[in-house]
Amino acid sequence: MNAALAVDLPALAAALLATLACGTLGNWLVLRKESMTGDAIAHAVLPGLVAGFLVTGTRSVAAMFIGAAIAGAAAVVLSTLLRRVARLEAGAALGLVFTAFFALGVLLLESQGARQVDLDPECVLFGSLETLFYAAPADAPWHAGVPAEVWTLAGAAALAAGFSIVFGKELASLAFDPAHARLAGAAPRFVERMLLAVVSAVIVASFAAVGSVLVLALLVCPALIAAPHARSVRGQILLSVAIGSLLAAAGYLVAAHADEILGTRTALNSAGMIATLLALAVPCSHLVRAAVSRRSA
Repeated sequence: MNAALAVDLPALAAALLATLACGTLGNWLVLRKESMTGDAIAHAVLPGLVAGFLVTGTRSVAAMFIGAAIAGAAAVVLSTLLRRVARLEAGAALGLVFTAFFALGVLLLESQGARQVDLDPECVLFGSLETLFYAAPADAPWHAGVPAEVWTLAGAAALAAGFSIVFGKELASLAFDPAHARLAGAAPRFVERMLLAVVSAVIVASFAAVGSVLVLALLVCPALIAAPHARSVRGQILLSVAIGSLLAAAGYLVAAHADEILGTRTALNSAGMIATLLALAVPCSHLVRAAVSRRSA
């Protein structure tokens, strides 16, 4: 494998797998009008992720999941207490708790992260796509050189796709007619909790490679881009993943080869470039839909 492929292919694979995992689940959040749920979860789990790093002294995936689960549960308990004690609206309580948790996570990163486990805020916020590369010894099987982050994201993508396939009917029913779903015995609470659990797992799995900024963009933007043009739930999911993947690939390549494409002196941050393209594509998609509607009328 030549040097260019050894550097670009694993990073590009990680970006595409993160798009598949987050983009698929993001459609269910958008359809349920809970786009900010992913943002809230990502904010809440950050101090748990950092605590897992600090306690174990390694970037163990198991430590990340345990820390994230504890932080997420603590955030839910605290927001519930705030709603009852301070009589705050649900959204206000969630916003207060999750913002505080995110600030705590950044504080831990700044004060302890880099000193103990070579972890810094830029790594968590903007990911480490640029550091992923293929490095298998000549006498080793091909899969020996694939970065662990790529395998983790592959598992997250499979989990997201499998969950959407198995519970697709229930999720669609909850999104469009939750009252009927309850009457029909669709076990809405179980499915809702499963959705939150799977979203949390995918967010944690994506943090190390793509960072929190891109995770948030991937959870919301592909679905919002596809929504004006889709005629079915399945069509929206497929279209969102396809468009998101194209933008992710374009963003990575433009950032990684910015010196050749844009004439910059150095490469740019890949996660930041992908998130920028995704954000710009949302209003563009709606403008295109509005223009098509005017011409049809």
